[in-house]
Amino acid sequence: MNSDLFEQGNNGAAQTAWACLVYSLVPYLGILFVPFALIFGAFGYAAGVRQPEIGDRRVAIFSVSMSFVVLGGQIFLWWLMFAVPEFNRR
Repeated sequence: MNSDLFEQGNNGAAQTAWACLVYSLVPYLGILFVPFALIFGAFGYAAGVRQPEIGDRRVAIFSVSMSFVVLGGQIFLWWLMFAVPEFNRR
């Protein structure tokens, strides 16, 4: 068993999920990519389970789990954008 998380495989859905996760790190606009990372990550994991030879199941799981973390950060940034003007008025 290889312990390299980012080993190149043939699982296109998992690789797309990874790309969407990276794009979701852009402040504010990145929130648009989080759902795609979740969807493609789920498809990538399912494809990796059905066809183990294509690999990248770990990348798919990592992309899905980190998408939730990024989603929390993005929601915080959007809340902050609307909350800061209210702090100024008080």
